[in-house]
Amino acid sequence: MRQAQTTRRMLTSLTIAAALSIAAVVGIYFFLTVNGVKALQFNSLGQILLGTTWDPESTPPKLGLLPMIISTLYVTAISVAIAFPISLLCATYLAEFAPTFLRRTLRPAIDMLAGIPSVVYGLFGILTLVPFARYYLGSPSGYSVLVAGIIVAIMILPYMTSVMMEAIRSVPREYVEAARGMGATRWQVVRTVLWPAALSGIASGGMLGTLRAMGETVAVALVSGGALMIPKSPLDPCRPLSAHILLQATVLPVGSPGYYALYFAGLILMLMVTAVIVAAHRVRRRPGRPRKRRVKGGRLNPVLVSRLMTGLMIAAGVIAAGALVGITGYIFVNGVRALDWNVLFGPVHIGDPVHSALYPALLGTLALMFYSTVFAVLVGVPTALYLAHFAGESRFTQAVRFAIDTLAGVPSIVYGLFGATLFVVYMKMGYSVLAGALTLATMNLPVVVRTAEEAFRSVPREYIEAARGAGASWYHVVKDVLLPMAKPGITAGITLSMCRAAEEAAPIILTAVMIGLVTSNPFVHVLQPTDALAFRIYLIAKEYLMVPEARQVAFAAALVLVAVTLSLNFLAIYMRDRFERKVGREV
Repeated sequence: MRQAQTTRRMLTSLTIAAALSIAAVVGIYFFLTVNGVKALQFNSLGQILLGTTWDPESTPPKLGLLPMIISTLYVTAISVAIAFPISLLCATYLAEFAPTFLRRTLRPAIDMLAGIPSVVYGLFGILTLVPFARYYLGSPSGYSVLVAGIIVAIMILPYMTSVMMEAIRSVPREYVEAARGMGATRWQVVRTVLWPAALSGIASGGMLGTLRAMGETVAVALVSGGALMIPKSPLDPCRPLSAHILLQATVLPVGSPGYYALYFAGLILMLMVTAVIVAAHRVRRRPGRPRKRRVKGGRLNPVLVSRLMTGLMIAAGVIAAGALVGITGYIFVNGVRALDWNVLFGPVHIGDPVHSALYPALLGTLALMFYSTVFAVLVGVPTALYLAHFAGESRFTQAVRFAIDTLAGVPSIVYGLFGATLFVVYMKMGYSVLAGALTLATMNLPVVVRTAEEAFRSVPREYIEAARGAGASWYHVVKDVLLPMAKPGITAGITLSMCRAAEEAAPIILTAVMIGLVTSNPFVHVLQPTDALAFRIYLIAKEYLMVPEARQVAFAAALVLVAVTLSLNFLAIYMRDRFERKVGREV
């Protein structure tokens, strides 16, 4: 009787945890809508969507968002156009043709790109690509749509490559062997078998990249130029919606017309993201199949074409790995020169990001990582367990899965608006470590759920059936079988959650950090604001970068932050590979 009650309590807790993901999505849409529609008191819907002037302090206020909407689509289109072919070729080579030793080297290198913080990408872009565009491409200032698109393309490349590679690896081997038995070359196998059979996964990877590109905030805000205009060429400056919200949210007074228009902008961004997610769900339901036709040679020599395409696949992998080496090498070389004891542990000057030591920012980053991961794990692991072994195929389960997919695509700046409204204002936490940690936990929930669910599903079914056959309740099966065997996969998810919490700047700018107010111990004083490495780099890159001394501090902070995030990312990759070997999958 006691075991049955314990099991019922566990199932109730798992269901409640799963329902919180639905509540988070509803809450995001609720706060965006409630605050966003208030902008319609000052401008009509047509004036906001089609207006080209942003002047919220004029009388009457002008809240036109058309330049920002077009800039969002422009940057997204350029970044996806660059990243998609590179990701597809690289994923194909890694999944099908790369030697084992090269796959085990190149795949982690590409995955490590996801561990570089967006603010570091922005810093790199300002100091390298912006001058290049100004001096060699004819861009008036260097800050442009093209530079933003290139930076975002590098950022989304590892996500697209990972999804596409898994899709191609899942193609049944008999399809490939049948094509080879007919005398097909490598390229013919790829073109007529692998890509058609993995089409839904390839499309999903492209849509995931599109989601990430639409929502990227900090890097785009630093390199796009922030111009309130409709860009007419890729060399013009621009201001996408996410960057617009970030740049304006810190200067507009609460309750002003512009303040409500930012929520309306967030709502537009969410609707765009949701449309992509719905499209991705429909694409996933369409199983890919090889083309049902004989392999024929074209006008060109098929062997030469195959060699050419293989070379392009290798080149794509080299480009991806080269991006990692180039960016990390640039930060490492300059950061080592700038890093010294005084920069790390010198005096703290409140309100002075240039001359203040970095250790308060490091402590604040670690505190946000710790508390956000704790909250995300407390909800994410039970949700994953529910989806893996107790959910079934009910409408509630479908709603939970759609909510998780939606949360994974929500732009970080929208999480910032959500956290600022719910935690900072309504729950009266103010700008604080706790508000920032809860916001980051909501953002990291999909990461924990997906990795933990995969870990739970990978536990051999015979172990569960053996425990149940021996009379164990579901509570003891979870405690003694599922959790111990899924520990490596869960640990990888926790590590990735910590990594993302460390690298995000946009959500904490609206919820946790405040210039001039820094708590001495963010692990204890959780209801006070704090400093953070990502915020320090963003602030210097935005306001002080032309000062040589400030540039050195930015490099030092970037080196410390990259060291933290890449170490966590490397640990997550190691745990993932170890888990895949444990369940019998080839890395």
